[in-house]
Parts: sequence; C-alpha cells; structure tokens
Amino acid sequence: MKIAVLFGGTSTEHEISLRTGTFISKTLASMGHSVKPILISREGRWVIPREYRPIFPEAANGNPELYLKQFEELHGVNASSFTSLDCDVVFLGLHGTSGEDGSMQGFLKVLDIPFTGSDVKASALAMDKIRANRLFHLAGMSVAPFWELRKKDFLENSTLVESLDLEYPLFLKPVEGGSSFHTFRINTVEELERRLPEFFEREDHAILQKFLNGTEVSCGVWEKKEGRKRIAKALPPTEIIPGGEFFDVESKYKPGLSQEITPARLPEAIIQKIQEQAILAHKTMGCEGYSRTDFIIVDGIPFVLETNTLPGMTETSLIPQQAKAAGIPIEELYQSLIDQALEKAGKIPVEK
Repeated sequence: MKIAVLFGGTSTEHEISLRTGTFISKTLASMGHSVKPILISREGRWVIPREYRPIFPEAANGNPELYLKQFEELHGVNASSFTSLDCDVVFLGLHGTSGEDGSMQGFLKVLDIPFTGSDVKASALAMDKIRANRLFHLAGMSVAPFWELRKKDFLENSTLVESLDLEYPLFLKPVEGGSSFHTFRINTVEELERRLPEFFEREDHAILQKFLNGTEVSCGVWEKKEGRKRIAKALPPTEIIPGGEFFDVESKYKPGLSQEITPARLPEAIIQKIQEQAILAHKTMGCEGYSRTDFIIVDGIPFVLETNTLPGMTETSLIPQQAKAAGIPIEELYQSLIDQALEKAGKIPVEK
C-alpha cells in the first residue's frame, strides 16, 4: 500500500514526533508498504517528498531546524504550504495540539483520506484535560480533584486563586498538551502565584490537579479484529518509576533517567482493574484503533490521569513495550491500525 506518514508538527512535542515518524516509516517499509514520510515544520509548512522513499537525517543532534534542512536536502524539496496527498492511507505520527486534538483528523476527513487512530470528536475530548476529567468522573472512574483556570480570568481577578479552595501540593498543567511540557508541581499558594504569570505567557488555559502519592502506571488499548468485530483489548500495563520529582518531560525522554517496567509489578487483581479502567477510558472518550491511559495507583485504586489518542510508537515507547510483553508483533499492531482506518473511511468493506 501507499502510506503517507505525517510527523513533526507545530506543537511542543515536535521533536518527539520526529522520532515517532521515523520509526513508523521504517517499520512500515520493512512490512513491504510504499512509505512517504511527510514532515510538518514547527511553523506548519509541509515537506512532501516527490517519491515514496523513507530516508531520514542521521545526525541532526536533536536540532529541529537542522533536521528540517537535511530532510529537505535528502528529498530535493522545500517546505511549502499544503498541496495534495497521493496515498491510500495516512499513518499519523503526530503528537500534541494540531496533530492529536482533532484538527488534523478533521482536515483529512474533509479531504476523504483515511487516517489511523481516533476520529475528530474523541481526539478533541481526550486532548482537553478538563472535559476528559469530567467525562471520566461521569463514567464512574476515580479522578483526583481538579480546578480550571483561564488566563483572561486570572488577569482580571487578582483574588481568583484564593477563591478556588485549592488542595496542595498540586500540579499546574496546560489543559491541552502532552509529554508533561509546561507542567509543574506546586507546593504552596505563594509558589502558585509566582508561577502563574510565567505559565500564562505561554498558555491560555490551565488545569490545577491535586497531587496524589502512589504508583504511576500506563496501560495501552488496541482494537483487535475478532471475526466480524473489533474488540478493545488492554495490553499489560507499564509501571513507571520517575527519575525526578514526577514523570516530567526530562524523565520521559532522557535515557536512563526513569524506569519503565512491563508488565507492572502489581498484584493481578490491581492489574485487571487497571486494564478494565483503560478500556473504560478508551470507550468513554470514543477512541478508535488504539489509545493509552495513564493512572496513579493509591491504596489499590487506579486514579485516571489522561488518555492519549496518538501515543508514542517507537521501539522504546510504552505501547510497543506492552505489545511485545503480550506477544503481539509491532507489525501486526500497525497493520491493524491501517486496516481499521480503511474500514472507517469505507475504502474496504466491513464484514457484517
């Protein structure tokens, strides 16, 4: 098949997406597909190669500008505005806003191009931590206390923070965004008042959520084809031991700083509960294809943190780790996502 892999993007997770897109492209090529990696720059410009050749810069040294320049040179094209896509399906390797929030999904849907992962509504809901937490709560899941704070309201009301009746310590996080970018642990009201002006220089919308002391775990879900139906199956959860104060962006991506143990070293009854809750979160958000939900376990109770609709998919990412532990080849997982994308778009018939 002719598969276009979209990666890069305009979010804070651009560099992480570079890794994801590279690995996805190489894996799909090894499966025999024709692969065209399409790099979206941080400014939103598209580098669309003329040919289906999955080749990538070897030594950009974590420099997105250098990566873009070398990618353009390798493919003989320059970044430009979007023109057109010639492919059977788009495999999404994007993360964060504009890639994971329903924007790209809606764009591709208007173009009638099949794409992997969840549709517009589920992507938008899961990306919005406030709405997602409200839905998790309505579904009967355990959610840590949280509060909403908008930049406009904060700037107009100097006593707003005091009126929220917050519980410390807490986390200050962007409502939209991932990989723990711009996420801070706050221990006192004085610390929060110092941090918020800086936070709102970059963000417009914050979620404040009570800190819970427990075991961090993450559990993937994929929809496996069984007969005529696709059944949501939970993968073995991963136990996360942060190298820092919490599982922040440095702990997530700096090699050796945190430990990820799959399967998690937890009693079977708790693992089963986590898996059930991961499936419930997947269905509550309306996810399709796959998702990954993060939890913190307190006194045997999984408190849901968030659901990712486009989780990392490199060889060291959590879902591939979990699939490997379950004996599922990454190729099978990828092909399942491609087939589901085509079925959803009506490009191949769905068995009745």
